[in-house]
Parts: sequence; C-alpha cells; structure tokens
Amino acid sequence: MTNIVSISDARAKLPDLINKVGKHLDRVVITVNGHPKATLISSEELESLEETTEVSAIPNIKRDLKKSRKQIKEGKFITLSELK
Repeated sequence: MTNIVSISDARAKLPDLINKVGKHLDRVVITVNGHPKATLISSEELESLEETTEVSAIPNIKRDLKKSRKQIKEGKFITLSELK
C-alpha cells in the first residue's frame, strides 16, 4: 500500500513510517509543496527490486528462461541429488 505524506509530516512521524514500511512492506511517497519527491521503501523491497533489475539486464534472459521451462516440462533436467 502506498501512503502519501508531506515532508513535514514525514519528519514528525519518521520512526512510525519506518516501522510501517519495514513491517508491512508499504511505501511512503514524501511530497514537497504537494509534489512527490522521494519514496520510502523497506530495505527488503529495495533488494528485491535491485535483483529483478539485475536479472532483467542479462542478455537473452527471456529466451533462456523460455528454453529452460520447455526443458523442464519435457523432463530434460537432472536433480541436485544426481549431481552429487
């Protein structure tokens, strides 16, 4: 859930906002003069976004994932225990 908060309210409520963001994975958009300027998100959500961006930047990732899914459906894979 995204909440919109003015910068003055954010200053006054920062500890509560941080707890809410961390506990419920909410987002808080902080405004200055009514315009969005920053967004407070949990470190967990930031890490997830960074990982998604990193994976998405891999050349041909969509093609490779499609190929991998097809191989799994066809039973063309080995299990972890078979690697040992």
